[in-house]
Amino acid sequence: MRPSPALLIHRHRYTFLFGALLVTVTLGPLLEAMSFGHRLMELLLCASLLAALFPIGHRLQRHVLLVLVLVAQLLRWGASAAGGAVAMAGAVLWGVLATIAAWHAVRFSLSSHRVRTEHLAAALSAYLLLGVCGGVVFAALSAISPGAMAVGGQGTAHGLGIGTAMYFSFVTLATLGYGDITPVSQVARGLATLEAIAGQLYLALLVARLVGLRSTDRSP
Repeated sequence: MRPSPALLIHRHRYTFLFGALLVTVTLGPLLEAMSFGHRLMELLLCASLLAALFPIGHRLQRHVLLVLVLVAQLLRWGASAAGGAVAMAGAVLWGVLATIAAWHAVRFSLSSHRVRTEHLAAALSAYLLLGVCGGVVFAALSAISPGAMAVGGQGTAHGLGIGTAMYFSFVTLATLGYGDITPVSQVARGLATLEAIAGQLYLALLVARLVGLRSTDRSP
């Protein structure tokens, strides 16, 4: 008997999440070049966060998380009219929810000694969530203090767009260090340093452990 679509999504939820996050990260900088790109990018971020929180808890917990996601998104959408404090409040709430989702993804990825594709997808999704979360925080920080970030050595008048902020976040997370966007303020530098350390520790410890478990599982 063929499984229902709901059961299929539940079984492969982290694979779908990884795909959604990958599309969001890839399209981010491209969407900023379009007149409607900003709103579409926000919708993609909201959908990705909802997909990340979907596997967590029972129905009531999911409903509470859904409400919090909507509150965070409304705070971020209303930031331009209400001011920088609202933008940061939305970014902090968004970051807390993304951290919860990443933590549950990591727990799931280590929940079995027999590592399957879904466990690897969960681990990779958690890594992408870290980068997306960093992008949301850097975008909010630069909106509050445009001088916190510099592009091409020049300060930004209106801060970084969400696509550009995510690009900087993943460059920092992977410690590529292109240098086209640089943190200027002490807060921005501290956040960039923290993200770079978190990215390297994550890859060195968690992914290496998963690969080791996968190799052990395949050994005769």
